[in-house]
Amino acid sequence: MAFTEGLSGVSLGILGALFFGILFFLVLMRRIESKRIERKFDEKNIVISSFGVNYFGLTSESGGPARSSGILVLLKDGIYYRARFVKRELYIRGKSITSIRIVETHKGKPLYQKVVAIGFINTEGKEDTAAFRIPYPDQWIGAIKNNLISTDKQQ
Repeated sequence: MAFTEGLSGVSLGILGALFFGILFFLVLMRRIESKRIERKFDEKNIVISSFGVNYFGLTSESGGPARSSGILVLLKDGIYYRARFVKRELYIRGKSITSIRIVETHKGKPLYQKVVAIGFINTEGKEDTAAFRIPYPDQWIGAIKNNLISTDKQQ
């Protein structure tokens, strides 16, 4: 007996409505995030952006890696992250970036995935690191190096 043979027309209708409801919700959330970024930054200042980025917090924050999902925007003068649901934002000035690398741990804990770790000097003048799981990490690393990190820092 095939899977669909056991489902009635009503069940298939409910599954279809559920699928399209979830799809609509995801499209709506992406639209809201896009509008938020358009209001916050001049389009000419945006280099690239990615939705569905996971952020694991800063090494300077207490506790283990904290996870949130949101949008990451590479600007001509820095990197901006905003969480989708919680009110969490991070701005890293381009001039403050000291390193960028791919790692599998953050804050001394295994993440069981490869993430982009961005080292920078925070507002208190201390070395800090933010970790992100970004779609197409090699493209992001290249774009950050080309737009924000001077050639003498890349050595």
